[in-house]
Amino acid sequence: MFDESQSIVCRVESEIDTYEKLGHVVEHDPVQLIDSVFDVLKKCQNHLGGHFFNICAAGLATQRSSFVCWDKLTGDAFMPIISWQDRRTVNDLAQYNNSVEYIHETTGLYLNPHYGASKISWCLQNEKLLEQPLKDNRLCIAPLASFILFHLLEGRPYKVDPANASRTLLMDSKSLEWDTKLLEVFGIPQTVLPEIVDTQCEFGNINYDNHRIPLTICTGDQSAAIYASGKPSADSLYVNIGTGAFVQKYSDKKPEVQQTKLLSSVIFSSCNTNSYVIEGTVNGAARALDWLSHKYQQSNVEKDLDEWAIHCQNPSIFINGISGVGSPYWIPDLKSYFLQQGSLEEEFVGVLESIVFLIFSNIKAMGKLGENQSKVIVTGGLSKSDALCQKLSDLSNNVVKRNLESEATTLGVYFLMTGKKVDVTKSKFKEFFPTKNSLLASRYERWSKKMDLLAEQ
Repeated sequence: MFDESQSIVCRVESEIDTYEKLGHVVEHDPVQLIDSVFDVLKKCQNHLGGHFFNICAAGLATQRSSFVCWDKLTGDAFMPIISWQDRRTVNDLAQYNNSVEYIHETTGLYLNPHYGASKISWCLQNEKLLEQPLKDNRLCIAPLASFILFHLLEGRPYKVDPANASRTLLMDSKSLEWDTKLLEVFGIPQTVLPEIVDTQCEFGNINYDNHRIPLTICTGDQSAAIYASGKPSADSLYVNIGTGAFVQKYSDKKPEVQQTKLLSSVIFSSCNTNSYVIEGTVNGAARALDWLSHKYQQSNVEKDLDEWAIHCQNPSIFINGISGVGSPYWIPDLKSYFLQQGSLEEEFVGVLESIVFLIFSNIKAMGKLGENQSKVIVTGGLSKSDALCQKLSDLSNNVVKRNLESEATTLGVYFLMTGKKVDVTKSKFKEFFPTKNSLLASRYERWSKKMDLLAEQ
């Protein structure tokens, strides 16, 4: 919650569980998720008291590639939420190989199990309980944002913004409409999909305790994060590092990225004005550290990472295939392993460096497009690591600026709602300047050569 002087007056959260099985399946409980949204509203009201009724607008940002199937009449979900991390369709993608070029030209993205089209197709082909709702025209299959809007707002609107719609792999990124050929390729009827509307739109009202709050912005988490400091600058790269990591470069028009393995993504639309980014994606950021923490039965390792990084002279080099490898390598199914074994500390620092290596590989790919930059702005929970920021600065030879308010998505939604940026003065940034780090560069070269070989297989 922000007040009109752009100060944060209330910060609450409500966690949900993640369920993993069979190596590729990652799900959430849809009832628990919606309950968590209303739990947040309740906590806000408890915190603000009577001032809760002064709230004049709301915005929503969600993970872009998580999907839900539900009943248009009752609102009940037919099955668990399929997380963006889910890769159950990794072995189904070959059947779409003839359409790979068209998919990329139309959507700006690549055929990948994280995106919605193959997941939606899988649901329609494998979940028998969807057959009758489909025949009765009451089946909804849509990004997480649509499911939340449906349950949160009066009138149960069935809508989606372009940033979330793009992750279905079914939207034309120029017209911002469902593409009939892609629907045919994946065997998905348009009747199950929501209406695509602008990012800035009168989505409807939250009616909580007889107080109506208009929701005026809906977008993706990464699409909002780039606006954390106001309108993005053309000379900066924006890196948001959480469960995954995303590297974004702002553009007023749809970028041409054919000669790279990068993405072209729409991040905002309003009144016939569209904004885009060149985007790189890293699947295994904090999730990779969670993977190793589980292996060693460690908890809260982030507090020790920086200290370990100072003392580890020869960290283990880690091939990070957690949740599959995103850009610029695009290896959907890769077993993670260390090139050499090490101590617990050396392996954790090795995982941390693998995240830096993957981010830097995307920065290098952007450089091939002539997309030079003078600084890298990092946000997100994992950006709190000084070691990560310094290593990224050393490797990229760029100044790395860290916003001390790590919740970039929240700040970005506020800017999109109001047109005002939260006052982030220089004192609220920490800067990291590049130093010569030949050992780090050498480890990156070893890692990079191995990744190139794996990507060619």
